[in-house]
Amino acid sequence: MTGAFIPYGAYWSTPFAKWQGSLAHLHSLKLAARIAKQTLETQKFPLESIDHAILGITNPQKSGFFGLPWVTGMMGLENVTGPTVQQACATSARAMQMAAQEIGAGTATCSLVITADRMSNGPVVYYPDPRPPAARELLNPGPWTISPTIRMPTTP
Repeated sequence: MTGAFIPYGAYWSTPFAKWQGSLAHLHSLKLAARIAKQTLETQKFPLESIDHAILGITNPQKSGFFGLPWVTGMMGLENVTGPTVQQACATSARAMQMAAQEIGAGTATCSLVITADRMSNGPVVYYPDPRPPAARELLNPGPWTISPTIRMPTTP
C-alpha cells in the first residue's frame, strides 16, 4: 500500500504512568482529546484537513460508549467521525492499519488515530439485571450529544 504515511512531527504520546500513580484518576478520553488538540495546535497542524478518525480503547470507563464522536467533539472537530476499535493487545496496530486502508481506498485524505486507555481504577463490570432498563443508561444522551438521536422508552 502506498500513499499512507505519518507526517514528520505529527505523532506524540502521553507518559506511561505507574499503576495507581499520579494519572490514575484521569479520564483517558478527556486526557486524549485535550493532549491531541494541544499537540496538533502546537505543531500548527491544520485541523480542518482531518476528515476521518479512529479511536482505539480497550477498557470501559464512564461515557466510553460514545467513543470517537465524543473525543473529536471535545477537540472541536464535531464533523469528524469514524470507528472505535478494541482488539486487546493489538488495538493500536489495528487502528493504524484501518487508517491506512481508509487513505489507500480514497475514503479519507487525513485520518487522526487516537488510542487511549486507563488501567488504574478501571471499573468492575457487573451485570446485576440483564433486562432493558439497565441498558437505557448506555444509550440515552451522552456527554457530547448536541441533539439526541436515540431515546430509550421508559418503563412504567
